[in-house]
Amino acid sequence: MARQYLITGDVRLVRRLNRDAILGLIRERGPISRTDLARLTKLTPATAFSIVEELVQDRLVQESGMGPSRGGRRPMLFEFNSRSQVIIGVNIRSAQVLGVLAYLDAKPQVTIARDYDLKGGADVVQLVKDVIRELIAASPLPMAQLMGIGLAVPGLIDVDRGVVVQSENWDWEELPLRDILAEDFDTPIYIEEDDNAMALGEGFFGAGRGVSNVVCVKIGRGLGAGIVVNGMLFRGPDNAAGEIAHILVDSDGPQCTCGNYGCLVRMISAPAIAERAIKGLKQGAISSLSGRVGDDPEKVNVAMIAEAANAGDAFAHQIMEETGRYLGIGIATLVNLLNPDLVIIGGGVILAGSPLLEPARHVVKLRTFAAPGERVRIVAAQLGVEAPAIGAATLVMTQEGALPTRGFAGFD
Repeated sequence: MARQYLITGDVRLVRRLNRDAILGLIRERGPISRTDLARLTKLTPATAFSIVEELVQDRLVQESGMGPSRGGRRPMLFEFNSRSQVIIGVNIRSAQVLGVLAYLDAKPQVTIARDYDLKGGADVVQLVKDVIRELIAASPLPMAQLMGIGLAVPGLIDVDRGVVVQSENWDWEELPLRDILAEDFDTPIYIEEDDNAMALGEGFFGAGRGVSNVVCVKIGRGLGAGIVVNGMLFRGPDNAAGEIAHILVDSDGPQCTCGNYGCLVRMISAPAIAERAIKGLKQGAISSLSGRVGDDPEKVNVAMIAEAANAGDAFAHQIMEETGRYLGIGIATLVNLLNPDLVIIGGGVILAGSPLLEPARHVVKLRTFAAPGERVRIVAAQLGVEAPAIGAATLVMTQEGALPTRGFAGFD
């Protein structure tokens, strides 16, 4: 006789799922009555009313007046109270710590960016603390109304322990970052890998709103992807999913730090794009970039190239078009493996717009199976350079009950 397995759930889980459903509807459709919430969620009126009262006590929901009568007493309407609390999100970047302070709508009210020189002996953890303190000082609400702090960090992250297992940028290994920050800040603290954080931010508040299956590719000094399956982050058992840097895209390409040749990161990362442009300028390429950097082509960076390409510079356009073709090869591999609805491209390269995205889309069509290739959309990220920091703030909201734990509904 075949063994039968029963799917069970404890009362707390069921309560959280019901709470998520009620809160999600209030965020999307509020002002809304308790009766309509019960009808739309198919919960009993008693359960729906109880959850609404709980949300009011938590200051996530507030009364917003009376609705029209439907033959009886006029119902009380409820709306999401986005300004009841603030959140801090911090992105530790390779040469900058960028922090945002936002209300529960995730729109940054204050942004603080502090550059640092790692070779000059910068204490990055201390700089993170300094940025957090500046954001707290700038908050329109008191410390008691700070929901929490989220951090987006490149590398391998143990999200449960709040530990940076490994990050090559700073030679961190087993760094208990959450515990270190908790010594100075008495508030919930959560840590996430930066590509996953970007996927969270774009999923709830950016280009991925309302989409269930998404790959979010972030191109910077390094390269990685956040993967969303059925509205939930897919981290893998070792929190290492999305490490796409070493997909082979050109066997005749330059050698990568891993020892192989033509890895995706070696062809489309910010340093790789700049390297190709610098080489071309030194060989006499005619470009508006020369006017920006004078006699020192080494000053060229990916943001300059992207802006020039979008402005019609033929040389910069060629650089970005080549980058887009390599990017398309990498995306095609992801599309064939994961069959996503949407691929979001983030990082400074998106300033290039069509010169980057159109070649990528063309290559994906050529290199994917028909149905997945037709389904997938490839778009630029909407949240800009702040996306990972906004995603870190979003992580706080999911963990503290201000957003659902699964499902990327869009909230305007």
